[in-house]
Amino acid sequence: MNENFINMYTELNRKYPDIYGRDLRIDAVDLKGNYDDDDKFDETLLDKLRIYYKEQIITITRYDRDNWEIEDYAYLKFEDFREIGKILSIVMKHISRIELD
Repeated sequence: MNENFINMYTELNRKYPDIYGRDLRIDAVDLKGNYDDDDKFDETLLDKLRIYYKEQIITITRYDRDNWEIEDYAYLKFEDFREIGKILSIVMKHISRIELD
């Protein structure tokens, strides 16, 4: 796993510990179809990142080097907005440190 993703997961694990089963999971995929837990994953080729929070799925997709789309697959529950915003803030902080190809 690449350094920025290790740092991102470390920060998320601190804020959202897995005590009684975690409500948060993240999957990242590069342009070659490698997932973040694959040795061949290259964060500089990041294409898509899925955030699973409770029953919500938020996808961040890259269209160009600096253009991203954030999409949800269901209606977001009002009570989850604050936490999803915090999660997105952490994720995007670490993604912005990556020199994307």
